[in-house]
Amino acid sequence: MNKLESAPLVSIVLTTYNGQTFLGQQLDSLFQQTYPEIEIIAVDDGSRDHTVSILQEYAARHPNMKVFVNETNLGFIKNFEKGCRLSSGNWIALCDQDDYWSPEKIEKMVGQIGDHPMIYHDSRLCGEDLQDLGRNISDIVNFSSFDNCLQLSVFCRMYGHALLITRSLFNKAYPFLTIIPHDWWLSYMATLHGGIKFLPEPLVLYRQHVANVYGVVGGKRKREEGETRKGNAKSKREERREKKRKEVDAIRSRIRIFYEACPEDYEKEKRVLAALDRSYRDFSLVNDIRRVVIFLRHYKLLLTVKKYSLFRKYLFCLKMFVKIK
Repeated sequence: MNKLESAPLVSIVLTTYNGQTFLGQQLDSLFQQTYPEIEIIAVDDGSRDHTVSILQEYAARHPNMKVFVNETNLGFIKNFEKGCRLSSGNWIALCDQDDYWSPEKIEKMVGQIGDHPMIYHDSRLCGEDLQDLGRNISDIVNFSSFDNCLQLSVFCRMYGHALLITRSLFNKAYPFLTIIPHDWWLSYMATLHGGIKFLPEPLVLYRQHVANVYGVVGGKRKREEGETRKGNAKSKREERREKKRKEVDAIRSRIRIFYEACPEDYEKEKRVLAALDRSYRDFSLVNDIRRVVIFLRHYKLLLTVKKYSLFRKYLFCLKMFVKIK
């Protein structure tokens, strides 16, 4: 621990929203960190339960914790952005309200990040009561170090709770874009500014429960109220079509944003992103063929995070004839 006596400050940015159920356990794990120089910036997004009182109770006992409560709901992306802006550490660690951190999480990440703008680690899946579910996230998706923006341009399985970033990276990624999850945007930007290091050790118990905003491989969970909507079959079909249209528009916008963010001196990456952008604009025969060809030529990069066999990767590329991702 002597090596850490003059350690730079790490800001743990915790965002909350109606998180009273698991918040106490998460906070206990934060204050058990072996890394000596941390501050905890908690930003609540208008909770209606006892979340704020729990945060304030912990802050009253720990002078290195500050609590901020939003007057209006910002949404989780802008709430994390606000927390990062309020922080002051050399490094920033993002934190959800319902996980449980290993005591050595911050110390090990700081010790391994080196000159990279970002480091992330593996996580162990657990149930609501922290019971071990028998696998890591790396058993489901392909985790590795990343140094090419194409590796994270179509799919990203970077989870905010596992990230440690430099303040410099945050400044480059600011402002966060509401159309792209903040952890995906930060990860993409990191590939353009020094790359991402992977620490193959599960340092968080990643709790799976019905209130998760996102599932374990990034698929957004259906809200209960979304399952009980009333209406006739026609209105439901229209609703599904509208939802699909919005998803397609968001995908097109994401690829365009990634293309624009890619520097001109990344010639190959810029060229591939430009081709993807063109092929995503509509589902004409020309663009459908172009899209499949792009994926077949660059599947090793575009499908890096997919833990697929070669056959399944080829099959996925062919499916791009009728869809975009």
